[in-house]
Amino acid sequence: MIYVNGDSWTSGWPDEETFGHREHSWPHLLSIQLGQQVLNDARAGSSNYRIYRRTFDYLLDNSPATAIVCLTSWIRIEHGNAETGKIFQYLPTTHPKIFKSNWHPYLAYATLLRQIISLQNIAKQTSTDLWLLDTFDNNLIKNPTYTWFVEILKNGGVVDAMDDERISQKFTKIVNLTKHIDFSMFIADDSYQTIISNCKKIKNHPTNDGHMYIANTVFNHLNKKENKHGQAI
Repeated sequence: MIYVNGDSWTSGWPDEETFGHREHSWPHLLSIQLGQQVLNDARAGSSNYRIYRRTFDYLLDNSPATAIVCLTSWIRIEHGNAETGKIFQYLPTTHPKIFKSNWHPYLAYATLLRQIISLQNIAKQTSTDLWLLDTFDNNLIKNPTYTWFVEILKNGGVVDAMDDERISQKFTKIVNLTKHIDFSMFIADDSYQTIISNCKKIKNHPTNDGHMYIANTVFNHLNKKENKHGQAI
């Protein structure tokens, strides 16, 4: 069993909505290539909050031999609604009022870093080969700079409410968290978006050739590795 999680780029949207199945998604194509069952837990519109909590729980409860997580944009957030009892995923473009009152760029980005570190550590605990792929360009920054950090604070509209000392302290925390991420556990240095940049897209999402390209990329990566149980994947 290979466990996979991510957003619409992994779930196969918009095909899954148009055709009612995920047969064109890269996890399904990877399953055919490997001759193994692949559980695709991705969902269109997912935030990293959802991807993290569901992956964490699955690894903890099932200890799969292999898990693949495609990170989404750290800007997305997740909130529960007390009236409906449901959990919703939000984007700044579709829910600006919610973001204005509930979103902080430092907190959101630092949370992404902690989620990655947490997943990498729980994978070691459960003897799971965990591999990650960043879906979007300029999302997870390997070498954060102070200038970059100030810019994301500006985009969040909070930089004026923070003095230089506080900004410096928060930036130092981001740098220290980044140092604890094991980048050798990433399938590629480039983002999913860059890898399929020459492939056809619909609604800015990959189509068959893009999904096949990613399936091949993941297949080739797994083919070079051995899982912790001493068996070729």
